[in-house]
Amino acid sequence: MKVIKRDGRIQEFDIGKIQITLENVSDEISKPLTASDIKKLLKSIEKAVYSRNQEEIRSSEIFEIVIEKLEKAGFHDIAAAYKKGKK
Repeated sequence: MKVIKRDGRIQEFDIGKIQITLENVSDEISKPLTASDIKKLLKSIEKAVYSRNQEEIRSSEIFEIVIEKLEKAGFHDIAAAYKKGKK
């Protein structure tokens, strides 16, 4: 799957980038995620991305999926910090 970045560039979807971002954001607010939490979140995010059955997805759509999955899992502080960091 290809990701259309905000500036129009196209890259291959890489769940590892989301993992690094989630780890960094959670560490920055002193609420580190466990390995188990990260694994569950990434699986859920990846499933949501691929379930759209599209060849391309906008980075803004991935952003919304990540926020939704963080909120649903109860990581409201991390979701808020993630939102703030992307603006």
